[in-house]
Amino acid sequence: ELGPGGSWSTCAMGCNKDPPSDVAHVQFRSRIAFKLVWVPNKDYDTFVLVDDEGILLAKGKPSDGPAGLPALRERQMNYQIMMGSKYAVAADRIARLESDQIKIA
Repeated sequence: ELGPGGSWSTCAMGCNKDPPSDVAHVQFRSRIAFKLVWVPNKDYDTFVLVDDEGILLAKGKPSDGPAGLPALRERQMNYQIMMGSKYAVAADRIARLESDQIKIA
């Protein structure tokens, strides 16, 4: 049990392990409030916020459109760091749904 409290940490390296071995979990021994994961769709233009268990909290796109997106490579790297972890499950599900909708259309 990690107990009450938390930390602010942006380093996600190692979060794809079970249990997660990123900075928040190892150095600070805390749970995370959320992780932002870019959805691996065609443009990586959608993101999800998931909690420490990988449960979907929110889904969105930057409100200022494509101009508000980080560089494509940064979005791809964000997903690659999360790939295969509980944090990527919601993003993967949304990517599959979007892909299925494109095939149907």
